[in-house]
Amino acid sequence: MIIQNKMFSLAGNKQRFMNRFIFFFRAIILVGAFGLLGACTTAELAIDLGKKRLSKQEAAKTEQKTVIANPHYKVGNPYQIEGIWYYPERDLTYDKTGIASWYGDEFGGRLTANGEIFDPALVSAAHKTLPMPSVVRVTNLDNGKSLVVRINDRGPYVSGRIIDMSREAARLLGFKDNGIARVRVKLLVEQTLRLEELARNGEFPLLSEDTAPLPETVAAGKPAVSLSARTTRANPQKKQSGESALDLLTHSRSGSVIDTTPMVTDIWIQVGAFHSEDNARNLLASFADLGNGKVFETFKDGRALYRARLGPIDNVEQADSLLKQIYSRGFEGADIVVE
Repeated sequence: MIIQNKMFSLAGNKQRFMNRFIFFFRAIILVGAFGLLGACTTAELAIDLGKKRLSKQEAAKTEQKTVIANPHYKVGNPYQIEGIWYYPERDLTYDKTGIASWYGDEFGGRLTANGEIFDPALVSAAHKTLPMPSVVRVTNLDNGKSLVVRINDRGPYVSGRIIDMSREAARLLGFKDNGIARVRVKLLVEQTLRLEELARNGEFPLLSEDTAPLPETVAAGKPAVSLSARTTRANPQKKQSGESALDLLTHSRSGSVIDTTPMVTDIWIQVGAFHSEDNARNLLASFADLGNGKVFETFKDGRALYRARLGPIDNVEQADSLLKQIYSRGFEGADIVVE
């Protein structure tokens, strides 16, 4: 009886041991399972948080790319770019010849200097000093193509350039592939005054819009100056007749150009202008090592004005190189002119 009781006791102990072992083993499995689940949950949370962080970053980038237009009339204060000062002014007599360049997609979608959004597929232009908006007539002197353009940006800040056209404006004027052109830029007074009035009232119509018709204006021909009489090249040809103000405005709105007769021009670098002819000649003599030059006589406000110029120069690349040499001598007021 005692032996049997001991056998039953041993069997009970063995059963209790097995039960405890099974319980312990199951506990280990459950802990491991919860651990794996916890690890998976942590990993999933990390991925979700990463996605959320990425979404915020993407949202920030998208927000940065979102440009809000705030157009306004602007003349602006004097400003300095790479050591050169520019003086914006409301010059209704602006009429200048020089070199044009163009800018495109790399600036697309950015704000212009007067708060509009630049679109390279539209006809527009940048100028260093004219009010924004202004209306100018740009004529490609090499092929005779003429286009009315609305200025709404600042630039170009490349030495010797007087205007920066949008890609579409350069295409219409026929110099997109070449990159630069000899041009004449003439401010159209009545259209400019009309756009100025609208801008001050918060309206900024494109020239292609018919919602705010602009008054007619007469675009004058090439400036009447006496410089060509003393050059060694042929005199410029006169523009074709029959180019009415209404035609000019109508064509500008449709994005087309008016064809005139190309002009024969010279490229010069003007280093100074004086009321004394001796001073002009003395200045040219100081640049004798850079090339030939001439003194041109013209009249301003009833007084003789003598312009000291180096040239003529064969192409724009040579003019750019020569202009840099003149700048290096401290004559930062020198500029490329086309006559």
